[in-house]
Amino acid sequence: MSTAKTTTAPAPQQNAGLSKLKKIEWYAGQLITEAVAKEKSGSSEEAILGYLKASDILLLLAKGQDNYSVWKAYADRATQCQQRAKLLMNARKTD
Repeated sequence: MSTAKTTTAPAPQQNAGLSKLKKIEWYAGQLITEAVAKEKSGSSEEAILGYLKASDILLLLAKGQDNYSVWKAYADRATQCQQRAKLLMNARKTD
């Protein structure tokens, strides 16, 4: 979650060989990357929205998994996004 890249559209050469599942996973990662960048720039509301969108996508990915370890990886990442969004929302309330 610490990269500062802010593009959302996948570069054709970057994702040409990826499966649909991997492309969706990549997109969730991009949303997280953008949320981190928004958070660092002080746009906490946009960061919250990015974390929550990524969480929704990750939970949908988890729901479609039969393999427990893959399901858990997606679910844990979604939980991290939700926790970060909650932390930012609580910080806004105290300001």
